Amino acid sequence: MNPSSAESPTFEQALTDLERILRSLEDGTTSLEEALAQYERGVGLLKHCYGQLRHAEQKIQQLTGLDANGKPALQVFEHESSAERNRNELKRRLPNPRDDADRSSY
Repeated sequence: MNPSSAESPTFEQALTDLERILRSLEDGTTSLEEALAQYERGVGLLKHCYGQLRHAEQKIQQLTGLDANGKPALQVFEHESSAERNRNELKRRLPNPRDDADRSSY
């Protein structure tokens, strides 16, 4: 591994290291001091992975069709997890109890 990759691993390298750390912590054979050091390294790797994912999401664009000149029309990808999407859809479908309370006060 070259020095630059040791400072900033690729997403895949960081994920592999995280999996190795997790297995090591789960087997219970490491000392407390070593386990804490591995945990701290894992938190750093996790933050690194989240940063790389966030950066990748900002670069993703969706093809929405063609513009008037026949060139691809792009828009920025708006990330929304499926759990958030389901929650938002449910909110739109269910009546708001506050709306009923507001109507009854007239």
